Amino acid sequence: MSFFTDGPRSRPLFPVPEQELFGYNGRPWVETPHEYIVPAILPWSMPLGRAERTIVALRGIEVWPESVSFQLSVYSRDLLLDEPGEGLIDHRRVPDYNALLVGVLFPDGRRASSETISVPSATKPDQPVLRAQGLGGSAFHVDHEIFLWPLPPDGPMEFIVQWLDRDIEESRTSLDGTAIRDAAKEAGEIWPGLPARKSHGLPVRRVGAQAMITPAWPAQAPPLPQPQPQPQRSSPPAEAADQPRKGAPLPTRLPRRAR
Repeated sequence: MSFFTDGPRSRPLFPVPEQELFGYNGRPWVETPHEYIVPAILPWSMPLGRAERTIVALRGIEVWPESVSFQLSVYSRDLLLDEPGEGLIDHRRVPDYNALLVGVLFPDGRRASSETISVPSATKPDQPVLRAQGLGGSAFHVDHEIFLWPLPPDGPMEFIVQWLDRDIEESRTSLDGTAIRDAAKEAGEIWPGLPARKSHGLPVRRVGAQAMITPAWPAQAPPLPQPQPQPQRSSPPAEAADQPRKGAPLPTRLPRRAR
């Protein structure tokens, strides 16, 4: 006798469609295409900034066809975070220049850093994009991924680190942009020829720089119901206002005695 006595249930009449991976959306400045590409790996490991009790280090680089992700780790002899998953690099509207800051400087003068807010855009930006994300760790070691778009131009680029709260002054490390560009050619596509995502007949409307899919609205909206006029109540005559209402209780409070 089976422990699970209930047999398999029949599929519903209208099953939910199976989830499927569609073709790449073609916006490499938003995030790394980790579901579509196997990146090339550059095993570059080096300290980027250090103090007596804290070290910020590069553990390696993942190179995608049009972007780069730096694997950055922070090591400390003192408590870093109660929740390591949050990360130590924060994009704020008003940057905290005493906190951990990272940035890059291209040979042509273009730059990007964590001191500015980087919001994913539906349109191609005209400046480099840098975005940091915490990857977890422990109370004394936290990993991060630093996303950078586009690929650096040929020549030396600089990776800048600063953390004044931990006595790490601005530190610059030179990286070979030409080697990064060459490695991008080794990144491999996983699923060539995937079909594009279908919109299922839903119209696309633009709100600012973002594209939103909304249900099809009727060409002409039905008229709204008009409010009905409320009957006006007639006010009682002035002389009747001083008279007690019929059936109303008489006042029971007696006048105070004169002292």
